[in-house]
Amino acid sequence: MLLARDPGISVVAEAADERQAVKRVAEYRPDVILLEAGLTELIQELDRSVPSPPATVVYGIDAMSPERLADLVRGNVRGVVHRDAANDDVVHAVHAVVDDGGFASPELTACLLQAVRAGCTPLGVDHRFRELLTERENGVLALLCQGLSNKAIAAALCVTEKTVKFHVSNVLGKSGVSTRAQLIAAMGSFTTPHGHSIGARGA
Repeated sequence: MLLARDPGISVVAEAADERQAVKRVAEYRPDVILLEAGLTELIQELDRSVPSPPATVVYGIDAMSPERLADLVRGNVRGVVHRDAANDDVVHAVHAVVDDGGFASPELTACLLQAVRAGCTPLGVDHRFRELLTERENGVLALLCQGLSNKAIAAALCVTEKTVKFHVSNVLGKSGVSTRAQLIAAMGSFTTPHGHSIGARGA
């Protein structure tokens, strides 16, 4: 019901169990799958059963080890939404994934950073890639690492969402990862060449 109220989202199918979900995905070929946190094993089944499975948003995440969360974002999961997040975060996550980005609730960024500190997210991002970024791209990176959506970044920088999408795409391309969640996990907390601290809220 929440997604169906959004004019930019079409709910094409629902599934009552794992087997039905695989069937629905194969039949309707959705752009995004919204999956409850207790059903994440379905992700591997979809990888085995469906050619080019759609991106996944996992919602309702609460108790999860940093290792498990890192495993999710290394796979086809492009959005992770905490159990206590606002309902709008689910909608924002779906839009972000459709826009070729990603979404991580601020409540989960600390867990992602723990995975980095524990060495369980070897995504291979060289922090020196920031030297390749323009000043505006570094500004977008700072806000992106706070878990902000494209819309929120656009409001903060007084630019259009289309401009933000362009900059986010450039940042991800130069970093070598494909999603926001992966970038947050890989970057951790660090200091930019200009001396501004970049980190994730909740860390």
